[in-house]
Amino acid sequence: MNVYNDGKWGSYRYLPLGTCTSIAVWHAHINIMTRGDLSSFRWIEGNLDPQSLQLESGEVLSHIYYSSLNFKDVMTATARLPLELDRHLNLHYIGVEFSGRDQEGQRVMGIVNSGALATVVCVDKTFLWDVPDHWTLEDAATVPLVYATAYYALEMIGQMKEGDTVLIHSGTGGVGQAAINICLHAGCAVYTTVGTKEKRDFIKKQYPQLTDCNIGNSRDTSFEQLIMTETNGRGVDLVLNSLSEEKLQASIRCLAPRGRFLEIGKFDLIGNNTIGMEVFLKGVSFHGVMLDAVFVGSYEMKKTLHDVVAQGISAGVVQPLPRTVFPHSKVEQAFRYMTTGKHIGKVLVQIRQEEDNKVVVPVPRLMKAYPQYFCNPSYSYIIAGGLGGFGLELAGWLVLRGARKLVLSSRSGVKTGYQSFLMRIWRSYGATVIISLANITTKSGVRALLSEANRLAQVDAIFNLAMVSVMNGHIYLTHTD
Repeated sequence: MNVYNDGKWGSYRYLPLGTCTSIAVWHAHINIMTRGDLSSFRWIEGNLDPQSLQLESGEVLSHIYYSSLNFKDVMTATARLPLELDRHLNLHYIGVEFSGRDQEGQRVMGIVNSGALATVVCVDKTFLWDVPDHWTLEDAATVPLVYATAYYALEMIGQMKEGDTVLIHSGTGGVGQAAINICLHAGCAVYTTVGTKEKRDFIKKQYPQLTDCNIGNSRDTSFEQLIMTETNGRGVDLVLNSLSEEKLQASIRCLAPRGRFLEIGKFDLIGNNTIGMEVFLKGVSFHGVMLDAVFVGSYEMKKTLHDVVAQGISAGVVQPLPRTVFPHSKVEQAFRYMTTGKHIGKVLVQIRQEEDNKVVVPVPRLMKAYPQYFCNPSYSYIIAGGLGGFGLELAGWLVLRGARKLVLSSRSGVKTGYQSFLMRIWRSYGATVIISLANITTKSGVRALLSEANRLAQVDAIFNLAMVSVMNGHIYLTHTD
């Protein structure tokens, strides 16, 4: 682009930015800078400010000591979630499960929708549980999500009862072990699958009730023959499935009449893969188990899940799982280890050391992190030329960084379905979006725009992306053009 300024012609150039200097912050979280590139994990400054933090009703601030990795985190980091789903994960924030201390120093463990791989997190207290005295915080970090998922699937959706036969895939994984514990305690007959001899030996040692007749291979579909042989052709009442493609199809065929299929994997669901309808002639049911839905569900649903897990802890059903622990400086290595599928139980990231005393008011943990710009949700932000391509991208960027009051200036107004679609997304985040038609090439138009924005809220920033294109040959342009 040619630029005429102060009597001289020039042009705009892209110059590389220098490396960002990290700073010590109270709230830092792990983020992946390039989706799919595990080497791009960075600790990033978070938006929780201890001086101005205002908790919502029912929220608790927790200081994180251990965070647990889960396959949702792996799918986010490796770009296996589609962009439209990934955007709602709040800028690719990682982590849904943690253990730590609340502001009073009590030891707690909990789950959040995203952002638990961090130094602190705000959590709905219905997704928070007290840590038993005989557990460490490392023990506790292996528990919340896997047991919440297993209880939600088996009891709340699958209506499991004593005497049922259950097929649990990937039995050495976190959810697999939690489900086996729950089913055995409930008096169910359990079958499971594993992928290696080491994992088979672990299952037989950990659960003496299970023999080779109860353990199939998760690497192929041979488990189908095992199940049908051991159940005399009847099949199982419930399948807790995390396998995909042809192994999912084989798992469906393992269902007994009126059986319930509980799908906790996302691969086939996101891929919109098909299943044969013939199996439903047996009166079976297929359930997509999305624990994410509980976060936006009714209070009654949240409370039911909380109480079910709490009862499992009190009854001794819920037990800590084996784990592999990485320091907070080795997040990339933790993810790469988990993607190999060689782990048994959980993979944890340690954020800070646990104190010896059971009740300790935590001192804020300062973490070196890259600074990040955040918007104040109480202020308004003006974008001149806000409905252009660049303006729409900037508006979305601001909303993801906390802006909740946007004023987009455009003389032509909303003209395309894409513009309307983006505004609906921003409003789903709770943002108020105003389109100003004021002519800001005039002083009166600028005053009208500022007045409109100030009526919404005090203006914090103005971004000028407006321009008027003159479509003419270069040799015919005047200095005014």
